[in-house]
Amino acid sequence: MDDSSPEHAVRVGWGPTSAIFLTFFLYFGAQFFAGVVLAILSAVTSLSFGLSDEGSPVGIAGQFYFVVISDAAMLLALWLFLRSRRSGFRSLGLARRPAIRDAGYVLAGYAVYFGLLVAALAILGPLTGINLEQQQELGFNNLFSGPEIVMGFIALVALPPIIEELVFRGFLFTGLRKRLTFIWATLITSFLFASPHLLASSEGLLWVAGVDTFVLSLVLCYAREKTGALWAPIAIHAIKNAIAFSILLSGAV
Repeated sequence: MDDSSPEHAVRVGWGPTSAIFLTFFLYFGAQFFAGVVLAILSAVTSLSFGLSDEGSPVGIAGQFYFVVISDAAMLLALWLFLRSRRSGFRSLGLARRPAIRDAGYVLAGYAVYFGLLVAALAILGPLTGINLEQQQELGFNNLFSGPEIVMGFIALVALPPIIEELVFRGFLFTGLRKRLTFIWATLITSFLFASPHLLASSEGLLWVAGVDTFVLSLVLCYAREKTGALWAPIAIHAIKNAIAFSILLSGAV
């Protein structure tokens, strides 16, 4: 990444090693923190907060609280790290306002993502014998009431495109790009982004989600590189999640 260009004339006070380790800490540490917070609140207030007897989030309310708290924890931890490096969210791809050209990358980016995903699944399925029809367990499979739909929308459509883009295509990709080529930074970012999604099933590795998120990340990294900002990646990610949410909602009503 050419830090001397106007689009990248921001301070990047971290490199690949810090980017990888902190991203791992942010993602899994925030989830652990959310579980602890919910367990404490449940014990103090005598309310379940959607937790099972084992302390894991179940149901729509539990998943909603879990997502909101973990995302807030990730955002706060990321802000504290950036501040310690005398930097800020501008350095993650928010140094400029959205522009008209971003819209073109959004439309083209989603079309490319969808085409690549269809091709990847068509090739990998027969070659590997992997079950690509597994269902991702999101915890929002039965949205019937208005409040449940709102909670599902916030947890699945509104928050992930912002928080995940700040962490992965913002913080992680920027740190990797400081020392690595675009290809390597993209592959590492995409691998680390897809890996946690493999665990989104109680029936073994969820390969379809891993393939989906890896392909998505390839496109998002390209949009981040070409536009020098996170606006196009956030929008592409939001469209993808909104369509998936609409399909989920149509199956629940």
